[in-house]
Amino acid sequence: MSLLGGLVFYVLIVQLSFKLDDIGVESTAIIGAASAIASLGTAVGGFLFGKRATLGPAVLVPLAFALSGIGIIGLGLVSTVPLVIACAVVTGFGNGLLLPSLLTWALSSLTFEQRGRGTGIWTSAFFIGQFVCPLVVLGLSGALTGLGAALTVLGVVSVLVAVAVRLARPTVAVEPALAGH
Repeated sequence: MSLLGGLVFYVLIVQLSFKLDDIGVESTAIIGAASAIASLGTAVGGFLFGKRATLGPAVLVPLAFALSGIGIIGLGLVSTVPLVIACAVVTGFGNGLLLPSLLTWALSSLTFEQRGRGTGIWTSAFFIGQFVCPLVVLGLSGALTGLGAALTVLGVVSVLVAVAVRLARPTVAVEPALAGH
């Protein structure tokens, strides 16, 4: 799950500039501004995780995958700068929830003594997702009709993961100490 989370998380970071280029944006200032605005969405999502962590993984992990997926689907389908930025913000917001939700879910069942090792394993899985992200997007882009189709497929996969996790209803609760309360 963390590997897939890493892949979804890095779609926005790696592909936003290519999406903007794909719709004809050549200005590095616009590309940089769009990336910065999307990063604000990620920061807000991460901040709000601390306020909602007690909802637990049964709510937050599917919500994070769903928001990221919906935003990525949008990125695949839209073709104007304002809509790309709006979809990037939605994706970023989901990403901001995704990383801490996956990490606390993974660590919540571990004893204090196991959490260092667990964090290392989790980090490895998440960053393998980062490594495979551009390869998966490139492969899908070549197999389908380009970047837009690849993004749409990855967004749909993310939404399907959200549904699957929600139906599985993970029950490990997040400790208040991990939630920042």
